[in-house]
Amino acid sequence: MMSNQAAKEIQAKKNMPKKWQGLKPARFAKYRSWINSGTPGICGTYCSAVLVHDAVLQKYKKSLDKDTLLAGLLTVVDEFLPYKGTFFWDVQHGLKALLKDIPDWSVKSGLITEKIVPALLDRPNPVPVIVGTTRLFNSKYKNHWVVVYAYGYNEDGKLFYKAYDNHGRYQAILPASQTIGCVWLEERKNN
Repeated sequence: MMSNQAAKEIQAKKNMPKKWQGLKPARFAKYRSWINSGTPGICGTYCSAVLVHDAVLQKYKKSLDKDTLLAGLLTVVDEFLPYKGTFFWDVQHGLKALLKDIPDWSVKSGLITEKIVPALLDRPNPVPVIVGTTRLFNSKYKNHWVVVYAYGYNEDGKLFYKAYDNHGRYQAILPASQTIGCVWLEERKNN
């Protein structure tokens, strides 16, 4: 006889998307060791660092130093304003501050991830997106930032994201319905 927990796990897997659209997980495997283990966490800083590292690696084939990126972004993302936690405008501000003298990218943001993320990942040159989860929508991550690089719909038409979660998982799966707010880098033309 199957335990209740085992039955729940089987049902959960059945409710996951069978097909994913966007970027391949292998591209984000290198970030598995980029673990946000401090208290309080600095997930906005980690996700910003991953987004910038990935953009530079894809465009210039150069790997930026993780510790330097994290140290620089911490002051302009998680420590910039005197309140606890990070909102999408904090992440956006930090990325803009870091990239202000680099003309290659502009920083964009939006609130409704269910519309924005699939559109960004369906483009000919898809881009990863920092996405906020929220306790308000019953996210197991509570209020947290992840980097989404793929999306899929389950058999019931429910949208899910595949993401780097800065807790050691680079193939985390989360329901889009538990998210709000997103930030991404848009490559500027003529660069």
